[in-house]
Amino acid sequence: MSRKLVRISLTAASRADLVGAWTRLGFALDADGAGVTLADGVVLAFAASDDPARRASVGLSAGSGETPAMPASAAAGCFQLVEAAPAAAPDHANGVVALREVVVVADEPADHAEFLSALTGQREMLATSAGLDIPLGGASLEILSPRAFAFRFGINPRAEKFHIAGLVFGVKNLTETEAVLAANGLMTIFQVGRLAAGEAEGMAVAFERA
Repeated sequence: MSRKLVRISLTAASRADLVGAWTRLGFALDADGAGVTLADGVVLAFAASDDPARRASVGLSAGSGETPAMPASAAAGCFQLVEAAPAAAPDHANGVVALREVVVVADEPADHAEFLSALTGQREMLATSAGLDIPLGGASLEILSPRAFAFRFGINPRAEKFHIAGLVFGVKNLTETEAVLAANGLMTIFQVGRLAAGEAEGMAVAFERA
C-alpha cells in the first residue's frame, strides 16, 4: 500500500526563527504556534535543534503500532513513519492549499530507488536525467541531483549526500501569492514555471498553481 505525506519536521536554532521565516512566507500558524497545517492535512512541525546540520525529516503515513526496521543510512534518517492526526487548517494569506512536492538532493538519485520504493510502498516511479519522481497520493517525492535542484529552485543545495532540501506548495493564484510575498519584503523569481522564494531557515521554498 502506498504511503502518504503526513508531516514535514523542520528544525532551526530556535522555534522563533522558524515562526518568523514561515509567517513571512504568508503561512498562518496553528493555535499552539508549533507549526502549520495545510488544507490537504499535511503538517509542518517546528522544533529547535542544536544540530548544526538541522536536518528536516518527512513523516509518512503508518498504521497503529507499525514500526518496520529502517537501515542505518543518511537516506533512512530523513524519514519517519507517523500516524495521521487530522486537524482543521486555517486560511493562509499566501493562498497555499496543499503540499505538492518534497524535494531531496542526492548525488546519485537512482541509487536510492530500491529503498524508497520499499519505504513508500510505491512501485511506480519515474526516472529521468534529473532524478526520481515518486507519487504519494496528491503529492510527490522528488529525488534530484544537485544540478537539477539548482536549476529548479535557482539556488545551490548544501553539499550533503542525501538531504531534504526543498518544498513546493500548491496555491490558488500565483499572482496573489507573489503580491503577498512582495508585501512581506521577500524577493521572488519565476523558475521553471514556479514562483521560487529562496530559503526559509535552510529549506528552499517554491509555489505553483494547485
